Amino acid sequence: MPSVNDPSLLIRFIEISVGLSSLTVVLMFVALVVIRTTNGVARKRRQALTGRWRAVFVTPYTGAPAPDPLPEIDRRDWFTVLQLFEQFHDIREHDRARAPIVFPVLDAMARKLALDEYAVELLKKKDVAERITALNVLGHMRDPRAFEVAVALSMDEGPEVSRAAAHAALRIDPEFVDRLLELVRDRDDWPRPRIEVMLREVAPERLDRAMRKALDVNDEAGRTRLLDYMRFCTPDAATAICRSILNDTTDVETVSAALRSLAPLAGEDDRAIALNYCRSPESAVALGALRVLRKCVHADDDVLLRELTANRDYWVRLRAAEVVVQLYGNIGLAEEFAEQHPDRYARDAIRQALAERKRMDARRAEPERRGSAAVAA
Repeated sequence: MPSVNDPSLLIRFIEISVGLSSLTVVLMFVALVVIRTTNGVARKRRQALTGRWRAVFVTPYTGAPAPDPLPEIDRRDWFTVLQLFEQFHDIREHDRARAPIVFPVLDAMARKLALDEYAVELLKKKDVAERITALNVLGHMRDPRAFEVAVALSMDEGPEVSRAAAHAALRIDPEFVDRLLELVRDRDDWPRPRIEVMLREVAPERLDRAMRKALDVNDEAGRTRLLDYMRFCTPDAATAICRSILNDTTDVETVSAALRSLAPLAGEDDRAIALNYCRSPESAVALGALRVLRKCVHADDDVLLRELTANRDYWVRLRAAEVVVQLYGNIGLAEEFAEQHPDRYARDAIRQALAERKRMDARRAEPERRGSAAVAA
């Protein structure tokens, strides 16, 4: 019987270890080759599948005839084809005017392929990605079979599922806009760009009524969120709503949001509102008021502007300086206003605003110069 200290036993153990290590390396190499080969084949197949169906779904945009008959879809390819259809339904902004022509053709093609039936089945799944894709597709196709499920899922805790469900419900039934704005008001986990996409699809006149209803609550945080989307309403309604909110609340965030939304629409009638809030100790409110004042500033506001350009808050100083430049333009009067100001920080703010105004004017003039040069040539 060999001893534990026998050198041959140690050598034998080393030989076995080396053999096992070599076998492991070989097996790992074979597995790597198999995985890479499988992935390569799958990648090529997916590229071919994507290319084939992109060529099919692009025909409504190009006006070319669709393949007849349409290609068959393997069971394992259904989800990929559904995703491609969804991508082609997310029309680009510069193509939006063509939507009434393109979408009916695209939807008829999808129904012929039974994509809607597959999406209805997919909606019953628990997987988040599958549900969102199904909601987007059925919403694009205005399929009423998805409406009740979409309404229920719009109250889901998950932000992505709930947002996709609300969008689908809105597309299927535009009257869902009332509930949509309540959700926007009450939820703070929906991405702002996604909300804007939804609101662009609502007729501004219909949105006016829904916005008034949704804002008629005692929830300042919710009202603040809604006020950021006033630009999707008609200008008259947005102006009236902002003025009504300002008369109805003293909450700093709500007042600031109302002033911010009013600013692009402000006119001479809003001058009293701007002057009322410009001296607010809250910087956010003063900034909103200065945005409004830019649209209706008068020469006799110079005393107020002299005070505000010396404000302790940097942004208030800068916005007040922009109002000074708006009042006097990029002519010597703005520079004279700065030189006569006793506060050096105010002088710097006015000169900074004046330099920015000159840069913007030069930038706007550049295309005109290029156009003139092209005509002359």
